Amino acid sequence: MNHIYKLVLSKLGPYNKYNILAFIPLGFCAGLPLPLIGATMSARLMDSGLSLTSIGLFALAGTPYALKFLWSPLIDTIKIPFLNNLLGKRRSWLLITQIILFLTFFIIATINPLEDLYMLALLVCSAAFVSATQDIALDAYRIELHSEKELAAGIATYVLGYRIALIVAGAGALYLAEYMSWSTAFIIMSLCFLLGPIILIFLPSNKEITESKEKNIGYFDSLIAWIKKAILEPFIEFSQRQSWIWILIFIAIYKLGDALAGNMTTPFLLDIGFSKIQIANIVKVIGLAATLIGLFIGGILVAKYNIVSVLFIGGFLQMFSNLFFAIQGVVGVNTNVLMLTISIENLAGGIGTAAFLAYLSKLVDPRYIATQFALLTSFMALSRTQLSAPAGWMVEGINWDGLKILISQFININLGSILDSNIKWILFFILTTILAIPGLLIINKGTKSFKYHD
Repeated sequence: MNHIYKLVLSKLGPYNKYNILAFIPLGFCAGLPLPLIGATMSARLMDSGLSLTSIGLFALAGTPYALKFLWSPLIDTIKIPFLNNLLGKRRSWLLITQIILFLTFFIIATINPLEDLYMLALLVCSAAFVSATQDIALDAYRIELHSEKELAAGIATYVLGYRIALIVAGAGALYLAEYMSWSTAFIIMSLCFLLGPIILIFLPSNKEITESKEKNIGYFDSLIAWIKKAILEPFIEFSQRQSWIWILIFIAIYKLGDALAGNMTTPFLLDIGFSKIQIANIVKVIGLAATLIGLFIGGILVAKYNIVSVLFIGGFLQMFSNLFFAIQGVVGVNTNVLMLTISIENLAGGIGTAAFLAYLSKLVDPRYIATQFALLTSFMALSRTQLSAPAGWMVEGINWDGLKILISQFININLGSILDSNIKWILFFILTTILAIPGLLIINKGTKSFKYHD
């Protein structure tokens, strides 16, 4: 039996090591906050009777993810007293962030959104900041801990844990809210963060890995040196490229239509009559499977064809998929149509994401890979945060009934009362489709003269 056990472990390659497998639960802790401050929080706010405009503005809570490169040098240089000697620099930062996330979401569970919305917004923003800080420390720890041959396996286990967290904090939280309460759901989600500290205890300190590489200089001098090398030099190199402004504009708006629609997907489905259980089963589970398939297909397309062509295909499919939400608004509560809508939307999003990340990877200078990639992905996050924040206002604030009359007169067709209840949603998703067009139109400007690095 022992011989068989060792044989099985030998076949697993790097995956038979605790240092690798431990990143499944650590990736799980990293993935939990995103749904809890995003789609799951939107569902809770919708249930509380909050306006769609307010719900849409909660997308701004994700801003720290777009700005985390600003305080990453602090995480890289500051050692937490006492904990640093006990756990090492990276593990001590991870322990602090995971405990804070546990406490923050535990407190969030006790707040009534209608009675204390501003406090809830402050806590959600704080959770995003701490979560982004956890990402900084976890990425650094993973790179330092794993050897070059182990890096790919470490990333794979991390992504697996992250994806599991998206289901647990998405579909799982919706199930708990349906059968118990939102307060209970968030309390249970907060307890999940305690898994991280338990895992960290059995991982080695990174102190031995990094201390020999650190120069004996003060924190301030170290910070200044980091800013010069990691922020100024990469930016100067990037800004010397011929079409760098077009590149940044393209990065910001390529997924704009997709982000606007995604910000309102859960409130839309709840508003037209779907239950939280239906959303959990279809949107979260089937949607995740479709996204993974889309990423796989996108990877194959990028390997075989010109990346600019795949960017256009992914962008067009993302734009086209938004129309299926408009069709869902016409049909109403129909699970078969919803499964088709969610499958197409996530499949298209997966293809677009694979192409987009490949594009960003080829965009960076080999001398500044980590920093420029962080800066570019931070800029990419604009469409998911600031630019998608008005989505709720667009649904509520635009005079859709007046627009319906104009459209009816223009096409000389009476749209009928069947669309009256959902007209704001139908026309909103049509508008998001239109807003995806500019990203497609400037693909050539954003890619024709950028610097490829193979």
